[in-house]
Amino acid sequence: MATPTPSSNTAQKHLPAFSSPAPRSTPHTGATTGMMNYDSPAMLNMLSEGGGGLGGVPMGGVNMDISLSQLGIPSASAMGRADDAERTRRLHNIIDTLKQKPGRVSVENVLALCSRLGIEPHKEPHSWLVPIGESNLLEIFFQGDEVEKVDLQGGFDNHNESIGFGASGTKIIYRNLQPLPGQSKINATLERFADNLEKLVTLDKLGSPQNGGVSCYEAIAGVYTSLRKLFEHEKKLALAVLEGDMPYRSHKAEREVLCKRSGRPRPNTGDRLGLNLEYWMDRRHIIPKSRTKATASEKGKEKMDVDFQEQSEYPEDNDDLDTNTVYSLTLECEHSPSTLYTPIRISDDWISDAIEKPVDANDANALDNIILNTPSIDWQEPKPTFLEPPAPSADDDAMNLDVDPGRLPNIRFVARFNPPLVVPITTYMQLYQSVGVEPPQDFTATTFVGLALRPNELDPAMTGTAGATTHEIRSTRTTLVRSLDGTEKDTTHNLSLYVPKMEYSRRLESLPFAHPKQLVEILPILRQYAFTTSLLQCSFLESGPKKDASLPTPPVTPDTNTDAPLQLDINLSYTPPAPRLTMHIPHPSSSLPSESKPEPATPASVSDLLSGLLSAETNAGPHAPLSVTLDVHTNAELVVSEQNVVEGAAHDEQDLDRQQQAADRIKRIARALEVSGDLGVWGEWVRREVARNQQEN
Repeated sequence: MATPTPSSNTAQKHLPAFSSPAPRSTPHTGATTGMMNYDSPAMLNMLSEGGGGLGGVPMGGVNMDISLSQLGIPSASAMGRADDAERTRRLHNIIDTLKQKPGRVSVENVLALCSRLGIEPHKEPHSWLVPIGESNLLEIFFQGDEVEKVDLQGGFDNHNESIGFGASGTKIIYRNLQPLPGQSKINATLERFADNLEKLVTLDKLGSPQNGGVSCYEAIAGVYTSLRKLFEHEKKLALAVLEGDMPYRSHKAEREVLCKRSGRPRPNTGDRLGLNLEYWMDRRHIIPKSRTKATASEKGKEKMDVDFQEQSEYPEDNDDLDTNTVYSLTLECEHSPSTLYTPIRISDDWISDAIEKPVDANDANALDNIILNTPSIDWQEPKPTFLEPPAPSADDDAMNLDVDPGRLPNIRFVARFNPPLVVPITTYMQLYQSVGVEPPQDFTATTFVGLALRPNELDPAMTGTAGATTHEIRSTRTTLVRSLDGTEKDTTHNLSLYVPKMEYSRRLESLPFAHPKQLVEILPILRQYAFTTSLLQCSFLESGPKKDASLPTPPVTPDTNTDAPLQLDINLSYTPPAPRLTMHIPHPSSSLPSESKPEPATPASVSDLLSGLLSAETNAGPHAPLSVTLDVHTNAELVVSEQNVVEGAAHDEQDLDRQQQAADRIKRIARALEVSGDLGVWGEWVRREVARNQQEN
């Protein structure tokens, strides 16, 4: 696939200029003065001269006889070469930073990492025992400086053996200590292992006797157990509506609960240790067939239990192409004063054994469930978990509240987003309000484009162009296309993303919670933006460093047999309550003569392309561009709000069947995008469907 081209801006008239979301105020000076630009070099030069450039005349009653040093800005002389002491300080800072790096995989570096984290390993005849607090025991077998085998025991399994934390954690720790694909053994580092080890140490310290002795492992295991109980119940309901002989039946039921209901709890996914609640999966309908092949010993069997085979592993774990990328929340704990937020509670009874409760028509909270025909979950409120009173001593102070009975732990639950999720700022604030926490005070101007699609560039909101221009991002992708006769070929797509209104956004990295029901309730909103982000990143996220435009490129030999690239244009509205995507696709009957194929588009020509597509000339006639507008609702439900692909039926009783057929075809358009998860593949599918209908008619 080709590397996307840089983003550009398309001028748009009569739009308001960029303004920061931070509040502004203008002091009243009692005199009318002109606006002054303090960013200009001339003004900074005058300020550095003590206001001499202003003639020492006060402006608006304010004496301008000040210097840059008084403003906190170093003068030109102070910004010169640092003295020896400053250079030595910087050098020591660099050395201290490098010391924090865990280094390459070796016995010496593993021992050094353990020492830094306060762990005391013990040498055994053939291995090293690494006790991680009171809850975990890790055994590492070395062959020289290479890790031959590891074994992780304890953790969450001490409180619930059915979790299987040690078995799956052992595999992850072993992978952490092995080189990455394509990496030599000598270059394998301890970074991934260090992150997981530090996570376990942090959980253990939070539950240490010095902090009250409340086990974070036991508290998280209780939440996980309740979520797993809910998952198993909903999986049975999903299996009940699937045919008994359906291939991959168990996987499909699990993925339905994962993406549409309460999510799928799993321990230790990817390269991370911890208990997770998975809430979204890209292209969940695609299950690689090669992942369920029978082994040599199974080939002689007449029949194999499909459900048993499917449950033996998760196909997405072996997905090398990231077809089924999973979005999840890792359940952890963090320090928090119990007076400010509800502390952790140790219980397995966050939900009743019945799971569902009878629908009560008089219950206002159950009204949404009645309308949507969804069951009401019977959540429970466990009792608070109090700290054990400390042993009395002679130095006890009667005024010391930390030793009084009935104290609550200064620890709260927190969900870490993997990967972080970009949402509009209004949604960001609503999610924090839903868990009863004030959002962090951050006045940085950031947008979805800057955070999710161009993370290595200056955010459009910081350039002052947000709202004043239609931002445009271009990329080139190669897509495998299947024609009506069944032949396949690679087709080049030139994609352009237009964002007329830049919605200020934030990156969600963590969110505290007091009850697991709070997480389940926000999953439908998280899925909206997980799907939208994944869909656009697939087409527009830059992969790898940008090419240096100053370097000469070899001439390209023209290929007369290659079709001209297909131009696909997408409009994005990221404003709540639902992201909206409008796709403009060339009609399959429209074609350009070979002698008039366009040259590669320049920024100026691309910026006018969308207006040309929407002009009166192109919207009329049989070869008008195809246009589909989809709204991404909660749970990533796609709804076609506007389209010109399917012809509507007349509104009379004789055409009811035709109307139903048209409605089903429109739903099929949305379904195709949900299954493919790729704008280029979906655009080609729409063109092929239009061509097929033309042939049939």
